[in-house]
Amino acid sequence: MKKGFDISAWQEDDYGHPQFDVEHFQRAKDEGNSFVIIKLGEGYQVDTFFSQHMTSALMAGLKVGVYYFSHAYDEAEAEREAEWVINTLASYGYTNYHLQMGVWYDYEDHRQLRNLVNAGALTGQMMTNCISRFVNRLWGAGFNYVVVYGGYSILGDETYLYTQCPSVPVWVAQYNSTCDYPKANIWQYTDSGMVAGIAVDCNYLLN
Repeated sequence: MKKGFDISAWQEDDYGHPQFDVEHFQRAKDEGNSFVIIKLGEGYQVDTFFSQHMTSALMAGLKVGVYYFSHAYDEAEAEREAEWVINTLASYGYTNYHLQMGVWYDYEDHRQLRNLVNAGALTGQMMTNCISRFVNRLWGAGFNYVVVYGGYSILGDETYLYTQCPSVPVWVAQYNSTCDYPKANIWQYTDSGMVAGIAVDCNYLLN
């Protein structure tokens, strides 16, 4: 299994600068990591360190992917998020050539989502439809590798992703000794790993 990690503006030093520069990405590669997935944005805002992270990771020779943290609770919002991702990547000039690890739709549990689910205002089918709409729009824009990230509960138990969208690759978070999601592509096995001396989420590429 190939090792990798994911990062965002959370990986900053005491002075508000990104901890990961070219040297740290090179150290990560020397430690056996072959890929990194970098936060593109959330709430239609580009992640603070996106540009620096992308430039440094590519210079170090790591395979790179990006993720967008979703707040879509209906298909129209998922479509808007997809358009923002497409336009933002185009503005930076990033294409399939640069994004060998793909574009990732981060559809995970958080307070607003959980409140809507608990109130019965957001169903498993609605979440599945949001994911499907985003992925299909990115495919339609020419991105070859579009993947969904989420916790095991959301992806495996609370949506219909596995049965209704079997062709969509999955990056699943399950902090366990094994990954139980069938045919997962990437397994985030811990949120307290260390890479190049920096605290990160760590992943294995399974397929």
